[in-house]
Amino acid sequence: MTIEAPPGQVSQVREKKTSHARLILLVLFACVAAGTYFFFNKHEKKEARPKRSAVVTLATATVRDVPEQLHSIGNVVPLQQVSVKPRIGGRVVNVHFTEGQIVKKRDLLFTIDPRPSRAALMQAESEVAKQEAMIAQAKAAIAKDQATVEQTKANLKRDVALARQAERDAQRFDFLANAGAVSQMDKEARETKMESTTATVEAGRATILNAEAQVTVDRANLKNAYAQLEAAKATLQNAKIQMGFTTVNAPIDGRTGHILVLKGNVVRADEDILTTIVQTAPIYVELSVPQEQFRKVQACSEKGVLTVRATRSNGQVLATDGKVTFIDNTVDNTTGTVKLKAIFDNKDKALWPSQYVDVVMNLDSIRNAVVVPTQAVQTGQKGQFIWIVHPDKSAHMVPVTVGPAIDGVTAILSGVKAGDQVVTDGQIQLAEGTKVKVTEPVP
Repeated sequence: MTIEAPPGQVSQVREKKTSHARLILLVLFACVAAGTYFFFNKHEKKEARPKRSAVVTLATATVRDVPEQLHSIGNVVPLQQVSVKPRIGGRVVNVHFTEGQIVKKRDLLFTIDPRPSRAALMQAESEVAKQEAMIAQAKAAIAKDQATVEQTKANLKRDVALARQAERDAQRFDFLANAGAVSQMDKEARETKMESTTATVEAGRATILNAEAQVTVDRANLKNAYAQLEAAKATLQNAKIQMGFTTVNAPIDGRTGHILVLKGNVVRADEDILTTIVQTAPIYVELSVPQEQFRKVQACSEKGVLTVRATRSNGQVLATDGKVTFIDNTVDNTTGTVKLKAIFDNKDKALWPSQYVDVVMNLDSIRNAVVVPTQAVQTGQKGQFIWIVHPDKSAHMVPVTVGPAIDGVTAILSGVKAGDQVVTDGQIQLAEGTKVKVTEPVP
C-alpha cells in the first residue's frame, strides 16, 4: 500500500532541492571566475611589453628683445559728434544731402523757409535808412540854429553901438537943453531913442540865449538820432544773422547720420535735431588701465609717446598707428582703473564709432630675454611650467616665471636658459623622466 504525501509538503521539498542546486552553481561559477582571473593576470605579467617613448615636438629656447605690452579692451569714440539743430524756427524747404554722406565743414545741409527772415531784414534796412535821414535832419537844424545865433550876435553888436550913440546924444542934448540951446522936446526925443536902443540890445541878448538853447536841443536830438541809428543797425545785424540761419551748414567734417526731419516739416529753434555728424578720421580709442599697472604706464609716457595697436577679438589688426594723447587725472574708484585715450589717423575707416576693440599698448622692452614658443608654457596646480628634454632624451618638468608674450613667443624670466630644448606638442603623454621621441612639427 502506497502512502502519498500531501501536496503542500511536496512543493516544499521541491523548493529546497532547487535552492541547493542554485547554491552549487554559484559556487562553481565563482571558482571558475577566480581561476580565470589569476590565470590571465599571471599571463599578462609574464607577457608585459616594455614602455614606449612619448612622441613630442621640440623647440629651442632663444634670446631676443621682447617689448613689454599691456592688453585691454577699448571703445572707439569720435573726436567730435554734433547734433545739428536749427537756430530759427520754420518750415524745412530743402534737404541737400543723403543719409550717411561724408560732408565737409560749411557744406549746406538744410534750408529753412527764408521769407519771414527776409521780410524782417528789409524792415531793419528801412529803419536804418530812416534813422540816417533823422540824423541828417538834426544836423541841418543845428546848422540853421547856429547861423541864427551868429546873426543875432552880429545884430546885438550893432544894437550895442547904436545904444551907446543914443546915450551920448541924450547926454549932449540934456546939456544943451539946460543951456537953452535946444528945446525940451529935442532932449526928450534923444532920451526916448536911447531907451529904445537899450531895449533892443536886451532883446538881442535874449534872442541869443534862446538860439543857443535851441542849438543845445538840436544837438541832443542829433545824439538821440545816432543812438536810434545804432539800435537800427543792431536790429539789421540781427536780421542778417537770422537770415543766415535759414541755411543750416555742417559745423564739422564727418559722416552724417539719419535725416531726422524731412522736407516740409516745421522745426523749433534750438530744440529739434535735424541730423547728427560724427567725425571718423582721426578717431579716439578709449581704454582703461588697472591702477596696479598705471605707474608703469606713467613712467613710460614720461620717456616718450606711448604707441597703441587696435585689433579685433580674433586677432585681426585694425590699426597700428595709435598714440596716447590723454591720461585721466583721477582713478575711477568704482573700477580701480585710469582712463586713457589714443588717437588713430583712421584714414581707411577701419575703426568705427562705438566699436569695441582689443588694445595692445607697447611699454618698455626686456633686453636679451629668453623666449620659447607660447604653446610650450603649461599651467598646473602649482603654477606655470615647461617640459625640458635633456640630451639623454628624458623629459623633466621645470617651473618657470613667465614674462610678456608677443608674436607667438613668451619671455621666460626664470627657469629656462637659452639653448634648452622645450616641448611644444605632446605634453599630455609626459611624466617626470619619460623618454621621448622627437618628431618634426606639422607645418
